[in-house]
Amino acid sequence: MRLADIHCHILPYVDDGAEHMEEMEELLASAVEQGIEIICATPHLRHGMFESSDEEIIRQYRRACAYIQEKDIPIGLFLSREYFCDDTFLERLRKNQLIPMGSGNTILAEFSSRYSDTTIENYLKKILDAGLTPLIAHVERYGCLDEKRIESFIRLGAMVQINAGSVLGREGHRQKKLCWELLRYELVHAVASDAHDPQYRPNELGLCANKIGHKLGQACVKKVLWDGPVKILSLDKGE
Repeated sequence: MRLADIHCHILPYVDDGAEHMEEMEELLASAVEQGIEIICATPHLRHGMFESSDEEIIRQYRRACAYIQEKDIPIGLFLSREYFCDDTFLERLRKNQLIPMGSGNTILAEFSSRYSDTTIENYLKKILDAGLTPLIAHVERYGCLDEKRIESFIRLGAMVQINAGSVLGREGHRQKKLCWELLRYELVHAVASDAHDPQYRPNELGLCANKIGHKLGQACVKKVLWDGPVKILSLDKGE
């Protein structure tokens, strides 16, 4: 079972993810144990909260890549960001100052829990109009959205990511129920860990894959934990 994790806060010193190199190393070790072969690091960018520069995250990314190479860790590491959609984001979008995921044109878009479905749709349209594909981060968290509204966003051209922890029920009954509905109706493009640290927000992608496989079959696991993520990153499937 090959796994790819395209939403993960594994880089140290840049947001509320890994605090230091040791935590990054633990997260990498856990990923290897679970069979994860690809990780896309997605440090937050949110005005007034997580404001590490692109230059700094690139520096930490290169440092992580050097560690992976030195230790011969069988993981391909890629870089993007988790972009909180606000005026600062729109300015970056206008200036073409975003880091897409992998070799593609997809960006991971996060929204406030206070946004309405119309506000979310308007941001999605702006991203699409800029020639990029929005991947909605942990779509199950937004209380204004249900399965039908999420399906309408997919028809618009957006993609959908859900968190492994939500599938496992870590975030409550409503989120778990919605995740399983989206999986059953094939409205999920990627399941990701959204891991932040080894203890409180660990990577549970392997456990989640086993649960999905038991309930919905291995074809579903392959679709949302390998094929979908690899397509989003625009990688060859032999990566």
